[in-house]
Amino acid sequence: MHTASSVEQTAPQPWYKYGVGFLILEMAAAITVSIYSLYMTFHGIGGFPGKH
Repeated sequence: MHTASSVEQTAPQPWYKYGVGFLILEMAAAITVSIYSLYMTFHGIGGFPGKH
């Protein structure tokens, strides 16, 4: 059985910070699209394409 003290800690790979940055950018884009979609819905300008 492994305990928390027996787990070896290794340094992250050089690309790790770029991966985290990319994930943060993706999360920000998803939040922005969600907010815009809610804005369109609550202002009555959303809906199926062609049925405005």
